[in-house]
Amino acid sequence: MPKSICWGVFASGAVAPLLPNGDAAALENDRPFDVFRGSEQSTYCTLRIDGNSRFVAWAELRRSGKGTDWNHSARVFGTHIEAGDEGFVWDQTAASVFLCERPDLPRNVMLPASAKYIALELTADRSPKTQQTRDVLTTLMKQYVQFAKQKLKCR
Repeated sequence: MPKSICWGVFASGAVAPLLPNGDAAALENDRPFDVFRGSEQSTYCTLRIDGNSRFVAWAELRRSGKGTDWNHSARVFGTHIEAGDEGFVWDQTAASVFLCERPDLPRNVMLPASAKYIALELTADRSPKTQQTRDVLTTLMKQYVQFAKQKLKCR
């Protein structure tokens, strides 16, 4: 495994408890981390073990945030965590949303003023459904939120 994964956010050792054993690890879709540029307004990174997706870090620019139905699964299945403005962890996933003010960016049809929330999600496919997995995902999500706020220059 590389020393760090997904934009350098996560140390491989911190993610390792979520991963199955395997012979080969490879990063895929490690696109630049900037949801305010381009038409997709999202980005993600996938770590594959023996060709299978096992850890995914995803980010998306949204028009809704805390107190909205930004992630229905999180509200139904999750436990609240202190990450971003509102965060949850459940089984093999952690998610968070936070306000990211960027008055320096020109707004237009592609980037309306209402698009000011960042949704983050971490998924550890096939990790054990244990409290340890939830604890690791919670720690990683807190780290991911701090990285995203800094990288996106949120105010």
